[in-house]
Amino acid sequence: MVRSRIGIYILLLVGTIGFVSLLAMTWAARIERGAAVRNERIEKLQSIVGLISARVLSEASDEPIDEEQLQQSVGLAAAEAGVYLTVIDDGGRVLADSIFPPRRMENLREQSEFREASQKDFGYAQRMLPDHDVNMLMVARRVQQGGVTIAYVRAGMPQSELYSPSNTITLIVGLIALGTILAGVVLTRALETRVFEPVVELIDACDTLASQGERRQLWNSSKDELGELVRRFQAMAIAVTDRERALRDQANRIETVMGSMVEGVLAVSSERVVLLANHAVRRLLGIRADRIEGRPLIEVTRIRALDQSVQQALSTGEPCSAEFEVTSPFRRVLSIQANCLPGNPCPGVVLVLHDMTELRRLENLRREFVANVSHELKTPLAAIRAYAETLHMGAVNDAENRDYFLRQITDQSDRLHDLIMDMLQLARVEAGQEVFDITDVNVADTAQWCVDSLRDKAAAKDIQLVVESAEDDEVYVRADEEGLRTIVGNLIDNAVKYSGKPGSVSVRWTSENDLIAISVEDHGIGIPPDAQERIFERFFRVDKARSREMGGTGLGLSIVKHLAGSFGGSVDLESTLGAGSTFTVRLKRCRVLTN
Repeated sequence: MVRSRIGIYILLLVGTIGFVSLLAMTWAARIERGAAVRNERIEKLQSIVGLISARVLSEASDEPIDEEQLQQSVGLAAAEAGVYLTVIDDGGRVLADSIFPPRRMENLREQSEFREASQKDFGYAQRMLPDHDVNMLMVARRVQQGGVTIAYVRAGMPQSELYSPSNTITLIVGLIALGTILAGVVLTRALETRVFEPVVELIDACDTLASQGERRQLWNSSKDELGELVRRFQAMAIAVTDRERALRDQANRIETVMGSMVEGVLAVSSERVVLLANHAVRRLLGIRADRIEGRPLIEVTRIRALDQSVQQALSTGEPCSAEFEVTSPFRRVLSIQANCLPGNPCPGVVLVLHDMTELRRLENLRREFVANVSHELKTPLAAIRAYAETLHMGAVNDAENRDYFLRQITDQSDRLHDLIMDMLQLARVEAGQEVFDITDVNVADTAQWCVDSLRDKAAAKDIQLVVESAEDDEVYVRADEEGLRTIVGNLIDNAVKYSGKPGSVSVRWTSENDLIAISVEDHGIGIPPDAQERIFERFFRVDKARSREMGGTGLGLSIVKHLAGSFGGSVDLESTLGAGSTFTVRLKRCRVLTN
């Protein structure tokens, strides 16, 4: 017993299908009956053709065939049987025809039924009767005598007579089918309106909710199960969209946080397949693939330290850390912290990567700085102590050597003082604690002041200082005046120290768009290519023994670099070993109008 309304609708549909099936079987019976009638008519045609063929054979016993007598026989036989008859010879010439005069008819040998009869004794075809709007079924037979074909006999019957006994059945079945179609349309429309359309709308709403996350409003006020299903779907859609919106907001927040992190975050499953990776991981590990989620970790990174950390965390269930070095896209020192994701069994591991490159570099610089400072301070202090002990042991009364020892103590004290002052200045510049008065500074005046202050020192080494300028007008740069003097003075002093005797040092400046390039060129020993990248490091010396002999602190070029950077400029070096060096400082240009 069907109790639901939807079940009743389906029952009506099944009944309709059964009724239509009954009609279909009736129609099949009609077709079968029509086929039987058609076969009967074809057999009749074959028998008529056989009778005419026998008559042709009887008349052919006396040569030649009497065509007029054959024409009369064919006409009588066609009238008695109610069929169309034609007799042709082997060449296709018409010997007799029940409708048309034989002599006016064209050659019929190439018609399909005669060609087929020449091969199989009987031939069949459907064709229109000439000058008559009647579609005929033609049956042709070959007539042989002594193994030789002497004629072909053809009989035809209108196609309409083949199914005439089934016309009444066709009419009845047609009327029943028409009624069934109308009833089916009405029932189908009722089912479509009541059941199918709401179901289709429900399917579309499900697709929209699944693909776009949007909720469509559905209306169904019926009290049956379908209406209840629609109302339940509406409630579910509201809950799903609210939850999806909350999850999307949470995912956006997480994505924003992950994207802004400097640390790399990488999550992998227990099968070591990548689940999540932020932009920092790609940058730190040099990953270039567009999408790495869903791929094995070892395939994506090729870094065994990561895989080992994941394995250790999965096997122990405890956080683990390690430090390793990568070389792509360039050399980095990375620290990794691996923690298991919550769950039992453990669903995976999250890896946090920190870039330790700068920290390790600073630690190395600090160690090198402490070592260099200790060494630089130790040398003058040791000299001062040695000379002082010598004087204390009695050399103070030695008038011949006493002055020499005192001069050495003074020179080493001055060197120690210069070293300490350079270190303090460099520390203030690096820390941004140096107070600069950025103004428009005349380059020519500054260069001339520096040359004049160092001229005596250069003359003592037989070195000529030359000031050159390709500028006609006065040139000004944005800088601190004392800082610019320090830059140019340190470069000139450095050039004087490492120029040969005799020699020359040239100071020149040229315009480069909105910059002024101040160059100091010497013709001294030059700097090897492998040392040019480190020449601006603190306490770096190409030839340490010769540098200390000349009294340098090893901080002059480092001060130049930091001061130029503080003024928004830069410093470059061009040097050839054994031919000299050229240091070029580029600063922002400023034009000052003077009266």
